[in-house]
Amino acid sequence: MKNVIVGLGAILAAACATAPSQQAETTPPPGSNEMLRAGISGLDGYEVIISDVVIPAGATVPRHYHSGEEFVYVISGSAIHVQQGKPDVELKSGDAFVIEPEAIHAPRGGPDGARAIVFRLHVADQPERILVDEAEAHHHGEGADHQH
Repeated sequence: MKNVIVGLGAILAAACATAPSQQAETTPPPGSNEMLRAGISGLDGYEVIISDVVIPAGATVPRHYHSGEEFVYVISGSAIHVQQGKPDVELKSGDAFVIEPEAIHAPRGGPDGARAIVFRLHVADQPERILVDEAEAHHHGEGADHQH
């Protein structure tokens, strides 16, 4: 099932990146702009969320995590993926990246900012994003040695 979802995410990202030129060339506002939220046939308790995420140049998204897995496809600019307990990763236009469930992260926009299509396999009835403060991040990180 995971391979099917990864494949669908890649197809969607490619379709979004090569959309016909009749569509307006506009950039949505900064933040996570939800494009689709839908249940998944045959997979109770989960939904798909697809977002057009815009991070302005030099801006840092507040530390947070998601209940499910994220599949990121950068369509323009660049960003630094800052994840607790892991080295920072530069993501540039055309890069794809997977963020595991409950990974505390705070991406930062590159010199020109970043825009990405994000496909989430999300636990239904959970908040889209769970913000964490420093104390929560430390406590959450204590269990991070165990695989989820």
